[in-house]
Amino acid sequence: MSKRPVVIGLEIHLQLKTKTKLFCNCSTDYIGATPNTNVCPICLAVPGTLPVVNDHAVELAIRMGLGLHCKICDNTRFHRKHYFYADLPSAYQVTQYTHAIAQGGYLDIEVDGQKKRVHLDHLHLEEDAGKLVHPTSDGRLAGAAYSLVDYNRGGCPLSEIVSKPDMSSAKEAVAYVTQIRQLARYLGVSDGEMESGSLRCDVNVSLS
Repeated sequence: MSKRPVVIGLEIHLQLKTKTKLFCNCSTDYIGATPNTNVCPICLAVPGTLPVVNDHAVELAIRMGLGLHCKICDNTRFHRKHYFYADLPSAYQVTQYTHAIAQGGYLDIEVDGQKKRVHLDHLHLEEDAGKLVHPTSDGRLAGAAYSLVDYNRGGCPLSEIVSKPDMSSAKEAVAYVTQIRQLARYLGVSDGEMESGSLRCDVNVSLS
């Protein structure tokens, strides 16, 4: 079978290095915290609550956008993205859609001695969801008959970086993610720790 050309685009979610969540004063220090203690009516989406955007999260998103050569927009807007997750109490995610905080941009990578420019579509801000745990009677996670939910992570600020489908190999994708992580850590935007969930990636692959 002949080798098929591959086209790859990545959506990277960076958890921003703020002390409080995107729309409330709850702590973002959820690692090891007692479940459902870093929460309030705002991040639990209690009807009638009024969110206030975290200006430090906006500053960090702009800093990352500038590091990626993006155009920083004078006007930005949040939208409700409606879908149901058990760990998303509002049944919608507050995110930026048509009015992202940063547009365009690029990142230069190097693979096997060859340099390549990966163009970006945009960078936007959004809130994180909570976390589901599926325990069993013997302590295993697989095959659980019920789920537990921890909302401590819900509402933490994320910066989503959406690339153009410019990558054509797994090596290029790895180099791109590595460069994003290094840049985020250098700029103090995020710790980029994949093990703790501070950096997550959605991969879009097309085979011609």
